[in-house]
Amino acid sequence: MTTTLLQQPGSARTPSTDVLGVLLAEVLLDVADDAADRYSSRTPAGRALLSLAALARRAAGALGVEPGVALTSGPGIVVQRELAAAAHLLDEAVAAADGESDEVAELLGPAQRLHAHLLEALAATGR
Repeated sequence: MTTTLLQQPGSARTPSTDVLGVLLAEVLLDVADDAADRYSSRTPAGRALLSLAALARRAAGALGVEPGVALTSGPGIVVQRELAAAAHLLDEAVAAADGESDEVAELLGPAQRLHAHLLEALAATGR
């Protein structure tokens, strides 16, 4: 499932932080009820989740929040929790931010590509 936000003529531009938040929420929903072992850091899907989590932490840092240390490997359930923690951190950073960050806008493209890689990896494993 992909989310496409279309800008309507005369409407305000959707901040990239909002789009990134929607993308992370969608990924979290996609992986929530799935078998955790498919998201081990040794799998393509797990690596995509870890990369998305690192990207979310980087975005939070760009908004002025201490991003913490990104997880680099672990079993599937730990990878899923890392993504949830990073998404939560980003939500907190967005709530505390004074405005939009150019760095976050630059992270949106890579986040969308990682989401596409995740979907490809899941399709390849029969989901």
